[in-house]
Amino acid sequence: MCANNPYARSMCARVDKTVDLFYTLFVNTFYSSVADLPDKGRIALALSGGRDSVALAHVLLSSGADFFAVHVEHGIRGQNSLNDAEFVSRFCKERGIELKTFSVDAPAFAESEGLTIEQAARELRYRIFGELLEKGECDYVALAHHADDQTETVLMRIFRGTGISGLRGMAAVSGGYIRPFLSVSRAQIDEYVKENNLPYVEDETNSDTAYTRNFLRQEVARIKQRYPALNDAVARLVRHACEADDFIRSYVPAVEEKDGEVRIAISDLKLGLPAKYAVTDACRKLGVYQDIEERHFELVFRLAECENGKRIELPHGITVHKDGEFLVFAPSPVAGLASKDRAYDGNGGVGGSENIAEGIAFPRSEYAEVCGVVISKVDLSKAEFGGGALYADADKIPDDAVLRTRREGDVFTKFGGGTKSFGDFLTDRKVPLRKRDGIVVCASGNDILFAVGVEVSDKVKIDNKTTNIIKITEDENVR
Repeated sequence: MCANNPYARSMCARVDKTVDLFYTLFVNTFYSSVADLPDKGRIALALSGGRDSVALAHVLLSSGADFFAVHVEHGIRGQNSLNDAEFVSRFCKERGIELKTFSVDAPAFAESEGLTIEQAARELRYRIFGELLEKGECDYVALAHHADDQTETVLMRIFRGTGISGLRGMAAVSGGYIRPFLSVSRAQIDEYVKENNLPYVEDETNSDTAYTRNFLRQEVARIKQRYPALNDAVARLVRHACEADDFIRSYVPAVEEKDGEVRIAISDLKLGLPAKYAVTDACRKLGVYQDIEERHFELVFRLAECENGKRIELPHGITVHKDGEFLVFAPSPVAGLASKDRAYDGNGGVGGSENIAEGIAFPRSEYAEVCGVVISKVDLSKAEFGGGALYADADKIPDDAVLRTRREGDVFTKFGGGTKSFGDFLTDRKVPLRKRDGIVVCASGNDILFAVGVEVSDKVKIDNKTTNIIKITEDENVR
C-alpha cells in the first residue's frame, strides 16, 4: 500500500521497524482510503483523552506525521470534564504534541437550539473542526472512529428507519475529515493500548444506558457473542449501500435554489426512488437534515396532483406549495430578530422610529441592548470564549457601521483573509436558509463586520494591538 502512495511512503520510511502489526494495519486502513489525497498535509487530531483517540495520537506520533491535537471541553460533566482537559494537556506536553484547546457550553446551546446534549456537543465540536479547516490551520481532521463505532452507527440508523443513504455509515474520508481506524476493531485498539502502556481517561457516562449509543453498545457486545463477525457483515452492507446509493444518485433530478426557495419540476417526481432523493435534497438545502419520513414523501407526491396553489407543511418549518409545473419548498414565516420591530435610541435603550431592517447606528456606549443583541465593552482578561459569544475590536468598527439584517450584495472577509458573498459564507457554515433573514449583522456598506451568533470578520478580529474589546451576544430575553 505504501508503494502506491507517496504520502504513505514518506511516513512508512520514518517508522521504526519495531512498531507492531497494528501500525501496519493503520497504514493499510488509512492510505487505502486516502490514496487520492495530496502527498503533504497537516492533520488536526480530535483528542478527547479516551482510549481510541489516545491510541491514534500514539500511532501518528510514532509515524512522524505532521499533526497537532485538538481538545474540546463541552461544559457537560463539571469537574470531571475539566480533569479530562488537564489529562490531555499533560499527555501532549509529555510527548511534545502541539495542543489547541477549546471550551464550549453544550447544555446552553442544546437548550437554545432544541437539541439533545449529544447533538449540541457534536455540532459545537464540528464547528470548531470546520473553522480549523476553513482557516487553513490543518488539511485534515483525524477522528478515532473505529469498526465497532461504524457497526453501532449503522444499526442505530436502521432502528430509526433510515434509507439507503443512511446505510453508508461513516466514510473513511469525507471532505477534510479522515477516520484512520475505521477498519480497526475496538478489541484491537484495546490490545494496542495495553501493549504500549498508554494512559487514558474513561468517560463515566459511557456506562449510562440512558444514552442510546451506550445502550446499543452493550447490546451489540452480547450479539457478537453469537455473531462474532458482525463488524465484517456491517462493513459489507456499507460497501453495497455505497454502490447502490451512488447508482440511484446518478438519476436524481436537479433541484433549483433561488431567493431562499427550492423548486422541483413536477415531471421529475415520477421517477420513484430518485424523486424521494430530490425531496430530501430540497429539505437539506433549507437546513433540515432529519425527520423527513415516508409519509412526508407521500404528502409531497400527492400535492403534485392537486390544484395550483395548494400547500402542505413538512417538519421543522418547511412549507411546500404547488406553483404551476413546480413544487416550491420554502421556510415557513417565523418570528426572528428581524421581525422584532425594536430600535436603538442612542443611549443603550429601545425606542425611536428606526427599525432593524432599515439599519440602526452601531452603539458606542459601554453597554447596549439593540434589537435582541447585547453589545458590551469587556476586559480581555475577563473574556470567556465559547458559548455563542463573539468578541471584536471596537476600534476597528468604522463610523458608518450599522446593525441590520442581510442584503443582496453583502460580502464577508474570513479569518486569514479571503472575501466571499455573505450568502456563500452562511452556506459554508451550514446556517439554514430559514434562519438567515433573522440574523442581525453589523455592516459598513455591504461589508459584513460580524454576524451575531455566527462569526466575526477578519477586519474586526482581536489581535495583539487590540485595546478596546466588545462582546456580542443574543439577548436571551427576546429569543
